[in-house]
Amino acid sequence: MHPSSRFQHNKKTFVRINNAIRAKEVLVIDSTGKSLGVLPIQEAQLRAQQQGLDLVEVSPNAHPPVCKILDYGKYKYSLSKKEKDSKKGAVKLKEIQLHVNINEHDFLIKLKQAEAFMAKGMKVKFNLFLRGREITHQDLALNLMNRLIKELAHIGQTEQEPKLAGRNISLTFIPLPANKRMLKYNLPELEATKQKQEEKEKQKEK
Repeated sequence: MHPSSRFQHNKKTFVRINNAIRAKEVLVIDSTGKSLGVLPIQEAQLRAQQQGLDLVEVSPNAHPPVCKILDYGKYKYSLSKKEKDSKKGAVKLKEIQLHVNINEHDFLIKLKQAEAFMAKGMKVKFNLFLRGREITHQDLALNLMNRLIKELAHIGQTEQEPKLAGRNISLTFIPLPANKRMLKYNLPELEATKQKQEEKEKQKEK
């Protein structure tokens, strides 16, 4: 049975157990998940002690508060594991800014960045803000976003179609499953081939 005179805490989550529970009456759930109804706090604590377990306040804001009879050490471990698992499952989001008049070279750089992020399992959100008179070129902005969908289809898919909200158009990509992702803009061989082609073109110009 866990010490009962102090709050037991897991990082920012504070949990009252045993004698630290302040309510006079609590709704008690036993170790099998069965409801024992509303009991005076002393009786609830006694029942937990008789089983060699802890009385843990799991819903302090309920009326009356809900308490469970359980092993607090195992309960704390379970909470910690869930927190770690949720962090592992969280997908990072990277944002990339675009301009409606972006040139081809810069557009390719944006594609390479997005592809690299999604290859690592990250979401990518493109933001395009229409400045000043650019608001009259909404069609160009939407065409640019639709081109992104086509150019990155080998590694990601969109959550929804690009839509204009005020002066901003955003588009979020979710990476494909790892076994379906392909590289197109970050292949070392592709880069080497491009460099050779550029060198040949420069020699021809000379």
